[in-house]
Amino acid sequence: MSTENTQKKLLEKIINSAEFSGSKVYASYLAYLVEAAKSGKCLKETSIAIDFFGKDANFNPAEDTIVRSHTYTLRKKLQSYYYSEGKDDEYRLRIPKGHYETTFVPITENLYHPKHLFRWLSKRYYLLIILILCILLGLMWIYYQNLCGKLETYQIIDRNDPIWQEYLQSKLPVLVVVGDHFFFNKYDETYQYAIDIRHGKINSLADMEALKKEFPDNSIKSTEEPYFPYHSIWSLPPVLSILYSAGQKPLMRKSSSISPQILGEFNLIFLGSIKTLYTLKHTLSESHFAFEILPHKITYTAPDSSESQVFRTSLHSAGPNEDLVLALKLPGPANNSIFIIASYHSLGAPEIVNYLTATATRKGVEQKFIDKYGKMPQYFEILFRVTGIDKTAYNTEMLIYNEITKN
Repeated sequence: MSTENTQKKLLEKIINSAEFSGSKVYASYLAYLVEAAKSGKCLKETSIAIDFFGKDANFNPAEDTIVRSHTYTLRKKLQSYYYSEGKDDEYRLRIPKGHYETTFVPITENLYHPKHLFRWLSKRYYLLIILILCILLGLMWIYYQNLCGKLETYQIIDRNDPIWQEYLQSKLPVLVVVGDHFFFNKYDETYQYAIDIRHGKINSLADMEALKKEFPDNSIKSTEEPYFPYHSIWSLPPVLSILYSAGQKPLMRKSSSISPQILGEFNLIFLGSIKTLYTLKHTLSESHFAFEILPHKITYTAPDSSESQVFRTSLHSAGPNEDLVLALKLPGPANNSIFIIASYHSLGAPEIVNYLTATATRKGVEQKFIDKYGKMPQYFEILFRVTGIDKTAYNTEMLIYNEITKN
């Protein structure tokens, strides 16, 4: 309990606060109660009504609630004061419910204050609190282990799937190569600015150097920024989904930046346009296909035969289109795999990526090989024809499919 001087200063602070300064009745009533408690006076509802509110000896508390209502409001005003101006006071002036005697209580004894509630509980129930915390930690650990188990078993595709298993179980890093169109630029006198140019026959630095030799007066150079066609970008999500579901974290590079030296360092997947194969076009020597860019033509020479078949597709149009797609899973130079899915138009490659990752169609491809060879070979070559409108396919046909044997 505070000294008399301290109590007086605390009372003055409360009475002069914003909560009480505009209400002389409640300021006076509070001062009256504090003074009565200090003098040891026993306060009753009737005595308060007569002494403070000026009621006569006939005052009946059952009919007149003036004392109770004012005391109720006074408690609310004190509560409001301690929420604002008095929140940092070291003492609380309390009027217990059902009583009128005021008491000054040190804040350390106020068990309802949030700062001290936990301390009060911990002194009395620390073992129970520790037990509850241990139970909560145990439940969290069980939930975490359960979640990890679900993530480990989450699979879009079986890790042993014969088409994708080298990539789903890969010990080598997996590299996804995204085909980017080759652009070069030339300074334009009209606009006084370098204009980016895309030419169907210029698909590599070597092609550009050959063009410069043909037109030596032209100052052209390759652009620094990559340009990715629809074929590449829309082919990515299904492949990344199956890789991530198997716990693989693939690296990604644009096709114009890879060199022959890295072909044996990764299990590699190429996605994009036939025009953007660049370095990877040399790997087609392992297959029985050859391609031309202009015109769009793929030549197939059957194994152990000199006879060839030619497959063509027209330039892209806004209406119905046919696209040719190569899906080649080839042996790499260092006991690794190189998987190429490439098309002429934006219609084909995304459709075949979906075709080879979706369960029903993928199993259909595997069954065709099983019917032909009695197994799904590790390496293979497939030529698809995809028919559709713009970028929406409505028919997919396997034209040629063969096993490729590793030399």
